[in-house]
Amino acid sequence: MRALQFLFKTSSAVLLLVLCLRLGSGAAQDLVQEVISAKLTIDPVENSTNSYDVTVTVKSHVAKCLVVRVTLKAFNNIIFPYGNFIYTACLCDFSTRNFFWEIQASENGIIKGKAEVVSEENICPSDEEIYTIVYKVCIKRKIIIRC
Repeated sequence: MRALQFLFKTSSAVLLLVLCLRLGSGAAQDLVQEVISAKLTIDPVENSTNSYDVTVTVKSHVAKCLVVRVTLKAFNNIIFPYGNFIYTACLCDFSTRNFFWEIQASENGIIKGKAEVVSEENICPSDEEIYTIVYKVCIKRKIIIRC
């Protein structure tokens, strides 16, 4: 029984360590700033039975320039008739930008959009300060085909 009591005793050093870890992780989580946000929309193309316009809207939440790469990944028989483009653009001072794809889908599927801040040269104007934080936003949408 005495051996079990020893196991359940906590020393003041352990309690202090747990308190420091808890305070440290809480403070670090509060410092995370939303750098960019993204929204993915899917709209049917007029006069077409299986074509859709996909738009990823990326918004900057910082007062500096960011180089942003936007990609789209499709699953379940979704076709990009004009190509699945990878966009790289400069977003400065709380700006918003839209990126477009056209897809064809004959059955239900899933689209994943990704917007990430990257470190790439010659995208933003050379006289602008570039903010090079690592940040990524992923969005997933289902495409439901209605007959």
